[in-house]
Amino acid sequence: MRRNLAVFLTALFVSSLGATACGGVQQQVEDRAREEVQKGRKQVEKKVQEGRKQVEEQVGKKVEEGRKQVEKKVQEGRKQVEKQTR
Repeated sequence: MRRNLAVFLTALFVSSLGATACGGVQQQVEDRAREEVQKGRKQVEKKVQEGRKQVEEQVGKKVEEGRKQVEKKVQEGRKQVEKQTR
């Protein structure tokens, strides 16, 4: 009976230590996963910022082109009006 109790307590102690060790490994895995997720999130944010900047530059160029075209048409219109009033 004592031997069975000793074996039982030893098994309980060893399994308890194993669970603690596994818990430590699990914590390390969770920490590593969290770090990888954070790293991935930062990469995505960086790509989004780069894309946004590129789109803003392209839009700015198109707006400038449109503004120049409007100015050109306004000048042409003024010239026609001046010709007609002479």
